[in-house]
Amino acid sequence: MSGVEEVAAAFHKVFTCADNLEPANRVDGVLVSPMRSGGIELLAGVARDPDWGLVLAVGLGGLFVEVLDDAALLRLPAARDEIRRGLESLRGASILQGARGRPPANLDRVTDAIAAIADLALALGDDLSALEVNPLYVNGSVVEALDGLVNWRTR
Repeated sequence: MSGVEEVAAAFHKVFTCADNLEPANRVDGVLVSPMRSGGIELLAGVARDPDWGLVLAVGLGGLFVEVLDDAALLRLPAARDEIRRGLESLRGASILQGARGRPPANLDRVTDAIAAIADLALALGDDLSALEVNPLYVNGSVVEALDGLVNWRTR
């Protein structure tokens, strides 16, 4: 089975399963995202704190975010240099700098991507509860948001 056929079969399976759910559960669409290997996974998330407002968390994603509990928190709006310093402050920053033969991450591009995520969170307005990109895939100068989630406040 080719990659195209596998994607079509998975798409059909999602919609078939959705048809068997209660009417309140519906699938509005399917996002097909490339699989990536190598590189580094980052987490860039924004959450609304009742006291601080929107807060940006950046850190190493995947296994590292759970095991290392290593994230930088920044109140929004945050300037690019604050975001860059947040990345550089991580205990796992050496991974971004090319530890153990990995290609170093282009921190300017990573900072630009995270700043765009923060700007989006600000632009979405007061009903935004949280926005998360995980993983934000980085391989040298390649920076791609592979998955994202937006949660809205209920009133």
